[in-house]
Amino acid sequence: MTEITVVGLGLMGSALARAIQRAGHRLTVWNRSPEKMQPFIDDGVATAPDAASAITASPVVLICIDNYAVTDVILKSEKIVPLLAGHTVVQLSTGTPLEALETSEWMKAHDVSYLDGAILGGPDNIGTDSGHILLSGDEEAYQQAGPLLDCLGGKVRYLGTNPRAATVLDLAWLCERYGQFLATTHAALLCESEDVSVGDFANLFEKGSPTHDHASTIHSGDFENCTATLQVWRAALKHVQTQARDSGINADFPDYVDSLFAKAVEAGYGSEHVMALVKVLR
Repeated sequence: MTEITVVGLGLMGSALARAIQRAGHRLTVWNRSPEKMQPFIDDGVATAPDAASAITASPVVLICIDNYAVTDVILKSEKIVPLLAGHTVVQLSTGTPLEALETSEWMKAHDVSYLDGAILGGPDNIGTDSGHILLSGDEEAYQQAGPLLDCLGGKVRYLGTNPRAATVLDLAWLCERYGQFLATTHAALLCESEDVSVGDFANLFEKGSPTHDHASTIHSGDFENCTATLQVWRAALKHVQTQARDSGINADFPDYVDSLFAKAVEAGYGSEHVMALVKVLR
């Protein structure tokens, strides 16, 4: 038996698994598409042939896949449910506070210790000092899984027993990013309209800061190199919109941002850097 199983080996899931591997923890990995397990097989990491084997391989199961709906397809299947009791499940998929709460309640009803989590940043941040991961939910689950997860970033924070907390702060963090995207693109248009270099605007900010890097992307016109495309950012925005509907708060901001993202996707820029948004605003 290994210490922890990682389910989901996309860009983020693979980064999580590699950080755990580098930390020396005994690890099992599983992915629905077997070819994504091959690099881990080549490195001698234990792999599971199916979901049931992945669950039974370790007392702690870390899930990082598309969304909670896909998690439900895997964990709530007839074959898997009887295997979950007594396990600790850590969910780092993307979702809404309501989904986090409903998942927590389902897990508790099936004798599973559950942590809901959020990753603030991209795959390149995992396992580095800049890695920032939020966790909330069952305190007993954190006591068991926390030592295995500390290797995932310089900031791995437990927020308490409210299972919605991590997802709420993730969406709040995303809101700040969307605001920055719109501010930077408009600032770039402002500079262009007055014949001032967008590069000079970028240099008002510290190199490596989001505003500097995004303004520099607009200045260079290179929208091809990115770890998260405009379409990926739009998909995440849907969770902000859903939370507003679920909670009954004003949705004007996320709805407006989405209207601009929709124009960019319709114009064919969905696979480009999020700053390609400037093309439809010009």
